[in-house]
Amino acid sequence: MLTALKQQTKPRQLTWFRGQSKKSWGLVPSLARDPLHLKAENALIKRFMQNATPHITVPPREEWEWMFLMQHHRAPTRLLDWSESPLAALYFAVSDKEYSGAVGAVWCLKPVALNRAANLKFEFEAEIPAFGRDPVLESYLPSRVQENPSELFPVAIVGPRNTPRMAAQLGTFTINHRLHQPIEKIGDTKHVWRWIIPVVAKPRLLKELAHLGISALTLFPELDRVADLSKELLP
Repeated sequence: MLTALKQQTKPRQLTWFRGQSKKSWGLVPSLARDPLHLKAENALIKRFMQNATPHITVPPREEWEWMFLMQHHRAPTRLLDWSESPLAALYFAVSDKEYSGAVGAVWCLKPVALNRAANLKFEFEAEIPAFGRDPVLESYLPSRVQENPSELFPVAIVGPRNTPRMAAQLGTFTINHRLHQPIEKIGDTKHVWRWIIPVVAKPRLLKELAHLGISALTLFPELDRVADLSKELLP
């Protein structure tokens, strides 16, 4: 993978990574996997807000903050998780025991090229938009999507790494609008490619990642995961 990384990327060029347990899975966020689900987005958000509020010490103040919180807790959204770390992405491609018998993949994304395909440009070429700072993203907010009849391309975005998990995983995102086409089929497709992970390579890669300090504990620095790992000591 290191050889491929050197061959396919340039120094100081932004590249994001996403590991998937099955190579057949497209780059589509959870809410966009069924075109009918987008119509239920606002209802899902209201339901989440209703039930999550008692469990939150400091509730989100903005609509986008609620969206990121939902993504963090695996509720359906139009967000897709990426990482600036190829090792973190590789871990997610090989670690799920449920899919240990499936061929995996690590997707590589040029976020600036994806945004350029969506006609999203900045004076500084490597700049990535952020919710709460760049008005151009307001069209992607749940309250605005249904108001906009256009089908905007997905865009690469950044958000505050305000949880230990986000910081550990060097997390970034893409977000869909109304267009449900997978990211790997957008535009000329030169902004994205993947590395295939054979089934037989998964156990070896998982062990190599552990030697490099990449594990469930380092990527999920939370008490629940610490407790799960402690159980592994039991016979």
